[in-house]
Amino acid sequence: MIYIFGSGLAGLSAAISLHKSGYKVTVISKKIDGGSSYWAKGGIAAVGNDDSPELHKIDTLKVGDGLCDVKTVDYVTREIRHVINTIERWGFRFDEGLRLEGGHSRKRVLHKTDETGREITNFFLDLAKKEGINLVEDKLIALKVKDCKVVGFVTERSGSFDAKKIVLATGGYGYLFKFTSNPSTNVGDGIAIAFRAGALVSDMEFVQFHPTVTTFDGQAYLLTETLRGEGAILVNEKSERFAFNYHSKGELAPRDILSRAIYDQYKKGHIVYIDLSPIENFDKKFPVLSNYVKRYGKKLQVFPGAHYTIGGIRVNTRGESNINGLYAIGEVADTGLHGSNRLASNSLAEDLVYGVNLARYIDNWEGLSVDDAKEIVDVKLRNGNNGLSLEEIREYNWNYLGIVRNGEVLNKLVKIYESYTTLNDNAMLVSLLSAKGALLRTESRGTHYREDYSNKSWEDGKRIYFMVSRN
Repeated sequence: MIYIFGSGLAGLSAAISLHKSGYKVTVISKKIDGGSSYWAKGGIAAVGNDDSPELHKIDTLKVGDGLCDVKTVDYVTREIRHVINTIERWGFRFDEGLRLEGGHSRKRVLHKTDETGREITNFFLDLAKKEGINLVEDKLIALKVKDCKVVGFVTERSGSFDAKKIVLATGGYGYLFKFTSNPSTNVGDGIAIAFRAGALVSDMEFVQFHPTVTTFDGQAYLLTETLRGEGAILVNEKSERFAFNYHSKGELAPRDILSRAIYDQYKKGHIVYIDLSPIENFDKKFPVLSNYVKRYGKKLQVFPGAHYTIGGIRVNTRGESNINGLYAIGEVADTGLHGSNRLASNSLAEDLVYGVNLARYIDNWEGLSVDDAKEIVDVKLRNGNNGLSLEEIREYNWNYLGIVRNGEVLNKLVKIYESYTTLNDNAMLVSLLSAKGALLRTESRGTHYREDYSNKSWEDGKRIYFMVSRN
C-alpha cells in the first residue's frame, strides 16, 4: 500500500496515476475537499503554438533569480505537455485559447474559466472516487523512521501504521501570515513532521506574496494574474498608474516586484485599486469574478497577501527526499523549480508533473543528493514555554517576516520563537525555520527582500538547508 497525505492536485494526480498503474493507494487528508489547489485562479503553464520548453525554461530561470535547480526546470518544462495530454486522456478539458501572465514571454497558460484550480481539483476528486481510491479524513501526527528509512506513520484518529512508501502532498505554510490567499489548513504540518523525522528542509525564507488580493463579503479573494495579462491596470486613489515607476513591464512585472510596489504605495499613504474596465469581453473571460463585479464594480481595492511558499522538504526530480521511502510533491516540497520566486502558473504544472509521473519511479529509489548548500544548519527542537496562539504567530510573521524585512526584526522574531516550544508545535517550528532562513540570507533575492541588504551578493544557486539536531 502506498499512502498519500493530501488531497490537492499533487496528491490526487499521484493517487490516480499510481492506481491506474496497478498500485494500491490510500489518500489521507485533514479535509478531503480542502487544500489550496482548489483556490488557484489562473491556470497551468504549458507550451503554446509559438512556444517551446526552452522558452518556458528561460522565463522560469529569469523569474527564479539565480536559485532555480536547472535539472528540475528542464524536467518540468519538458514533461508538462506530456502530462497535460495524459490528464486530457483521463477526461479533463481546458477552455480554448492560452493566456498571458506576468513573467511569461508567450501566451502559454491553460485555463478552465477563471477558476482553473477549482475545476481541475473537483475533476480529480470525482475521478478518484470513480476509480474506487480509498479516501480517508484523518490528520498525520508523525512519521516513523528507522535507519533513515520510512517504516510507518501515526494519525490522530486511527493511530499507528506500518508503511514503506509515503507521499507527502500536504501543502505549504501561507496561512501562517495574517494577510493571505490561503485556506486555514495551510500551516506547514507536513514540513514540520518530516523535519522532525530527519528530512532536509530548504528555501524556507522564500514566501511569495501575491500582489492582488481583495475581499468580497468579508473574505479574502485572489484576483488572478490573468486579469493583468488581459489588460487590467493598477492605480492609486489619484488614478495614477504607478506600476511602471517600479518595473519596465508595469502590471506584468514579476509578483515580488509588484507586491513591493503596492506595499510601498500604502506606506506612502495611498490606496491601491485594480481597474478591470480595460478588459474586453470581461463577463465571458471571467464568468465567476463577473458575478462579484456586478455587485462591487470594476475598480477593486487590492493588497498583497502571502500566497505561495517556495520552501519545504528538499526533493529531487522524482520527488524523493533524503529519507528512503519518503516522497514529497506539491507545495510541501522544495523541488528547486521556482528558485527564489515562482513564475506564475508553474505551481499547478509542478503538481501535475510530479504527481502524474510518480508511478514511473515508485519502485526504483535513487534518493536525494545535495550539492548546492550554502550551509546546513542544525536546529535543536525545544520544549520550553507554552506556545503562542496561531493568530499571534500570523501577526508576528506578517509584521516581522513580511514583504520587506530587516535583520533587527528578524533576529527578534527568531529569539521569540526559540523561547517557545518547537517540539510539537508545527506552526511555531515552520515559522522558526522561515525566520532563520530570512535572517541567515544576508542579501535580497526573488521574494526575499532585505532593506539592510538590498542587493544580491551570494553566489547563484546556493541554498540554506535545515536539519534537526540529534544532540
